[in-house]
Amino acid sequence: MPGTGARDDSAASPASADSGRELKFALPHGRVDAARRWLDAICRRDPQFPAAVVWTIYYDTPDLASLGEKINSDYLKRKIRLRWYAGITGTPSGPAFVEAKSRVGTRRAKVRVQVPYAAESLAGWDLQDPRLRSLPLLLREHGVVVQDLWQPVLRIRYRRDRFIEPASRARVSLDAEIAAAAVSPRIRSAADNTAMAGGVLEVKGASEALPLALRPLLQLGARKCSYSKFLAAYAHATRRAI
Repeated sequence: MPGTGARDDSAASPASADSGRELKFALPHGRVDAARRWLDAICRRDPQFPAAVVWTIYYDTPDLASLGEKINSDYLKRKIRLRWYAGITGTPSGPAFVEAKSRVGTRRAKVRVQVPYAAESLAGWDLQDPRLRSLPLLLREHGVVVQDLWQPVLRIRYRRDRFIEPASRARVSLDAEIAAAAVSPRIRSAADNTAMAGGVLEVKGASEALPLALRPLLQLGARKCSYSKFLAAYAHATRRAI
């Protein structure tokens, strides 16, 4: 069972903060395609990254403290992950990044560092590859306090479509087809790697309210929530009720 206590080995001192607001909405099964069509009609695609498959390895401590913070909705939450990208139908390519994210109450902060391995290489490693354990230590040079207790525990993949809402300039991401591609054996020897139903909408901007142009998405069943892909994929893959 994930632990809940604060630890000195966490990503406790982020070097930079994200001052924007982030809203998350869960989309029910069967509504993702309709939401994507609506966003294509009222928004413009992100000019640099319109759509991609996102690959993420999540790290945690031996007692799964990061998961415990999410399960218990702790005031302090910490997350360390490794991320790379692929085209919608292509193979992984380009750089990869190790990231530390923290939340203290409503204040969020994020540090991102490029790792010395390309996405094509990382895609072929399993979660027990010893090189993966050294990557969070790259965050130290950027003010993040992290020790080598953090280990890779879960690799997920999902489709991400990115948009910009013209009036508010809010950045919108629609994530769907979220699946656990690999789970550490210390969590579970066999895991469900099927994609989860539904999706999640993330809106980042200056306002705490959903932009007016996006509010019709609520009629599709979009429900405001504090969604964690790490926690959702963990629960789905291990078939554990959270």
